[in-house]
Amino acid sequence: MTRTTLALAVSMAIGLAGAAHAGFYKTITIDSDFSDWADVPAVDDDSGDNTAGPDIGVTKIANDDNFLYIYNTFPNGLSLGTFTSIDSDSNTATGFDVFGLGLIGSEAGWQNDFPFTQDAANFNNGFGMSGDFFGSGAALLDAFANGAERELAISLDILFNQDSSAVFPDGSVNLLFWTDLGLGADGLPGGDLAGDVSAPISYTLAAIPEPASVLLFGLGSLALVRRR
Repeated sequence: MTRTTLALAVSMAIGLAGAAHAGFYKTITIDSDFSDWADVPAVDDDSGDNTAGPDIGVTKIANDDNFLYIYNTFPNGLSLGTFTSIDSDSNTATGFDVFGLGLIGSEAGWQNDFPFTQDAANFNNGFGMSGDFFGSGAALLDAFANGAERELAISLDILFNQDSSAVFPDGSVNLLFWTDLGLGADGLPGGDLAGDVSAPISYTLAAIPEPASVLLFGLGSLALVRRR
């Protein structure tokens, strides 16, 4: 991929990230039975552009009141070594700039399931996080092995150790999935950068759906009003 093509691709990705993906409310069981995800819409598809490392493919995201759930596919069957980055303040200038592409400013990161914290000057600033899982902000990952699919759960209640602020302070979540392994087309020419990176994803947490009985009561009341 030429530098001009890469710059155009990055610009398009930033533009696509401007429109937030509506949240999908669902509780997912992290057990390597991926049938839970059948009705969850994809938020990105970057398949087919990395070899010798994770080829990040389709991404789906869901949430309930307690967890953010993530599903990724890997067409080449290599998944270990994939990073998840989250921009907690929706500001690309205040967090770690992955690959220097300007796609995200990450304050919270996970390699596979292992959590760490970042800032503009540090890939890992050493402060870490607190809360589920294992009390360290770790993700619950299945399976911890190379495979064509994986699923994760991250607690929405985890905190930054540095100042006890929330990793998820509001209803907006900005994410990037990436790896520095492989010989991907996302890399710069001449081998300056190899790996794979998804589009930046902006996701809006979904609220718990209104119970059907309440909705039916509301529709019935509306019909009565119209008859009067």
